[in-house]
Amino acid sequence: MLRNLLLVTYRNLFKNRSYTLINVIGLSLGIAVFIVISAYVNFEKSFDNMYPDANRIYRVESKFYRSGEITDSWATASNGYAKAMYDNLPGIASYARISWEANERDVRYQDIKHREQRVCFADSNFVSFFNLPLVKGDAATALKNINTIVISEASAKKYFGSADAAMGKTMQLSTRFNNNSCMVTGVFKDLPVNSTLQFNMLISFATAPDWIKQFWYQHNNYTFIKLKPNASPKAIEDQFPAMAERFKTEQPLKELKWAVQLTPLAKIHLNTIKPYEMEVKGNRSAVNFLQIMAYVILLIACINYINLATTKSVDRAREVGIRKVSGAHTSQLVLQFFIESFIINLISLFFAALLVIGIRQLLQQISGDSKTYELLINGPLIIKVTVVFIGSVLLSGIYPSVVLSRLKPIKVLKGRFAFSKSGVWLRQGMVSFQFAASLLLLAGTMAVYRQLNYMSSEQTGINLKQTIVLKAPSITNNYLQKVNSFKSSAANLAGVQEVSVSGAVPGKQVAMAAACRRYGTSKAEERTYDMLRVDFDFMKMYQLQLIAGRAYDRTNTGDSTKVILNEAAVRQFGFASAQDAVGKKIWVESLDKVPNEIIGVIKDYHQQSLKEAYFATVLFMDPKLTWVPLKYISLKVNQAQLPKISQNLKQTWEGFFPESSFDYFFLDDFYARQYEQDIHFGQVFMLFSSMAIIIACLGLFGLTTYSTACRRREIGIRKVLGASAQSIVQMLTNDMLKLIAAASVVAIPLAVLLIYQWLQGYAFKVEITWWQFILPVVTLMLISFSVTIYLTYQAAQTNPVKTLKDE
Repeated sequence: MLRNLLLVTYRNLFKNRSYTLINVIGLSLGIAVFIVISAYVNFEKSFDNMYPDANRIYRVESKFYRSGEITDSWATASNGYAKAMYDNLPGIASYARISWEANERDVRYQDIKHREQRVCFADSNFVSFFNLPLVKGDAATALKNINTIVISEASAKKYFGSADAAMGKTMQLSTRFNNNSCMVTGVFKDLPVNSTLQFNMLISFATAPDWIKQFWYQHNNYTFIKLKPNASPKAIEDQFPAMAERFKTEQPLKELKWAVQLTPLAKIHLNTIKPYEMEVKGNRSAVNFLQIMAYVILLIACINYINLATTKSVDRAREVGIRKVSGAHTSQLVLQFFIESFIINLISLFFAALLVIGIRQLLQQISGDSKTYELLINGPLIIKVTVVFIGSVLLSGIYPSVVLSRLKPIKVLKGRFAFSKSGVWLRQGMVSFQFAASLLLLAGTMAVYRQLNYMSSEQTGINLKQTIVLKAPSITNNYLQKVNSFKSSAANLAGVQEVSVSGAVPGKQVAMAAACRRYGTSKAEERTYDMLRVDFDFMKMYQLQLIAGRAYDRTNTGDSTKVILNEAAVRQFGFASAQDAVGKKIWVESLDKVPNEIIGVIKDYHQQSLKEAYFATVLFMDPKLTWVPLKYISLKVNQAQLPKISQNLKQTWEGFFPESSFDYFFLDDFYARQYEQDIHFGQVFMLFSSMAIIIACLGLFGLTTYSTACRRREIGIRKVLGASAQSIVQMLTNDMLKLIAAASVVAIPLAVLLIYQWLQGYAFKVEITWWQFILPVVTLMLISFSVTIYLTYQAAQTNPVKTLKDE
């Protein structure tokens, strides 16, 4: 019997090659899109799940309140939080800290010298806390002693050739403030790409200066705690503010309520971005929406199969009638249709796999790492695809099999076969669902495009063009004198137009904050402000717009202690206007109670991407704020002379800073990298939306073919009675218009809600307008009417004699 069923299946599929091809194309695209999106979703949701006890590990994040309202919320904590929490709050089994401040260091071993990112101080138990696999060394002791370091396998190969050769060697690690000689006591395996923690080297916390180890007033490390089984993170959060009152003994921020938020390790990556994050965050809303999108596209493909199978039901009805008269059981007929569904889905799965392999480059692009492709062969994804395959077989096979297997053979063979009204409503409902999904995706695509276009075209308020940025040198004798001498020498090089030294550059978080308040106000008015260290040339170089007061002037000897605010800082200080702020004074933390005068106010500019709101920023040059380092040297250059400029700069650099590596980047490219993730998401969303619409068009073809097949006798009669082809086309397109109208009623409100929620992730965003929802409806109508008019017109042109001769 199975042989016979397979033979019939083969004949039916081969006989109706065009329908088979449409089904295979639609299902292949649907399954391929599902696999690709699911791989990406799995990747985004897999972050930090590889660590043992990940479900009990939480990151301690800082929060500050005034009068019940939150003033600041940071991803970081202070060094002092961990031990105080462990000693005073029940439920904490252990803790581990990693300091992200000044994590960029010049690293040297003999003649090998590189500027390394993410070289951090870490607690002695850090390796064992996260169970980092060591290739060499003992996790319990590797970071126990002063001046010890553990490095990654990649770093071991870079500096020593192998992990074995690295053990016991001494490396020189330098920053702007210090130089350490550390012995390699361990080598860990390179961290997986889906780990929030990404570092190259860990220096023992014992090597750090003693004063910062339990200090409460520098929130520049990441603290992780592991809770005891059944311990409540909420209880710890509730108890922290009262405990903090015993430790916040200094004046800055003392009037605020200090609190913490415990964020589960596995949720960090997809949570909303906060200031001082250690990584490029994912977007939970986008990930969830893409996962829903994957199922919707797959469902559209299955609906296509059902509609096309229904379209052929007119031809298959007689086959079913004859087989029933010949003694076929209902179960045999049901099995027949399920076998057809299974084979078509199996063929589609095969071609979907080929398609996924062909677009593997896309997976690398959307994740930003080539290793993501390996996630395609992981267990959870294979299980998900298997379940979806079985579901697709059942979903796409059950409706045709049930409807056709229940046909009465006498009615069929007498030519009285007709579908029930409920069946017609069901099919129209499925097509309306396709239209609604297509409208939703079209509206989403337009929203993504508008937001991306807005971010790329919006004025940033700064001049990024023709600017290269050098990373400041590490510690050296007479540091400031050498930096200023290098600046003067660089400014005299051919092709160099301007030079400025600063603590941050556009595209980089200022990352240094201080508690400030207006002169003459109480401590209760203190708020945190970004402290941007600049020089006399910074504002001119970046063309910052002055809206009140004046800029720094070399001829005014007292300007080094003056400050300039941005508009956000003016608002936060509570000044009535920019003009009102000029001439007033402010208290700045750690400046020995000497107020600083405001000499100017600049227009707000986008220091970071448009995802971020304007930060209240104080521009200063006060030499007493030594804890705010100069990190970057910016140069405005003639682009045509860049190769020669680069060569001359390197020679000049090595003359002043032979112990530091020469590293630079182009500022416009660096700034644009902030939008890479958004651009990738937009490209992927638009691609998958296009695929969904193509699949939906296949379904539209099926419905239109079905409608014209069911009404071919009616069309013939109307033609005999004198109806024109145009009037017949208009009659059938009216049905399509009703389906689109019904889909719009459902899709447009849902699209407004989802787009609104997605845009909340951007501080600066486009406005939602009515036309961005009307345009997708018009677009869908044009596509639908084009297909409908083409097929209906063909049916209307058919000679009525051919359809009525058997009546």
